[in-house]
Amino acid sequence: MNHKFSLFVFLSCTSINAQNKERIYENTFNLVDSMLTGTKPINFQQAVYLTENAYFDNQLDKAAFDDAVSFNTSICRGIIASGNIQYPEKDKERATAQCAVFVYMTDSIPITTENGVVIHEPFTYNFDDFAGKKDWSNMFVSTLMQTHKGNCHSMQYLYKMIMDQLGQPVSLSLAPNHIYIKAQNKRVGWYNIELTCGDFPTDGWLTASGYIHTDALRNGIYVDTISNKQSICLCLVDLAQGYQAKFGKDNPDFVVKCCNTCLKYHPTNVNAMLNKAEAQKYYI
Repeated sequence: MNHKFSLFVFLSCTSINAQNKERIYENTFNLVDSMLTGTKPINFQQAVYLTENAYFDNQLDKAAFDDAVSFNTSICRGIIASGNIQYPEKDKERATAQCAVFVYMTDSIPITTENGVVIHEPFTYNFDDFAGKKDWSNMFVSTLMQTHKGNCHSMQYLYKMIMDQLGQPVSLSLAPNHIYIKAQNKRVGWYNIELTCGDFPTDGWLTASGYIHTDALRNGIYVDTISNKQSICLCLVDLAQGYQAKFGKDNPDFVVKCCNTCLKYHPTNVNAMLNKAEAQKYYI
């Protein structure tokens, strides 16, 4: 395909010292927090970009990032416009968008270009570093869009970002050590989307496979929808984890601040609870 996007991380000729790098994280926290306080509008794509850009020392190309998301969205629009998705209910726009983005991300898609038909390959699971232990940037949407390899974090984030651009609602949801998609339409009601394996797991399967206690379900900790505002809170947890990956765990203050802010707006966010508890060990 001739039309490719490269998400260049521009490396400065001069080194950025650790203090300046930490300041980048503080500034990023303030920008993400402003979406939660209402100072700035909620924008999930912007929040994701900000957290990834902080890890890359403010060197992640914003225009290239946004263009790549828009390019992915444009292909999904083409799938919708093709008329190949048949759906009889009144909420056709929502349901066809859900289907189009799923097909785009999990299947091979023929695309007509000026040079003929090319095949867009599906996004696949990064088995080599699915938890970002070798390189934290393997958790990122920017990495997913470059390499077409990701995990339950980056794949679900990209799905939501594309759906947001299409103007259709969709929710992230948590399971133990996992993020997935919850969607709804008139024909099937609420259902779950798992992009790492291209499947639609039931709540029962997620509960059983994750050994989720009924109390965690009752309290909305797992297998519940996450609002758009709470999705921004997830980005604060990502920011905290990126900070630890970059600077280590000796200074927990920033991590605790991110987690406390997250819990202020999403009190049942288990990822914030766990990261805060782990960080506080270093106060001892």
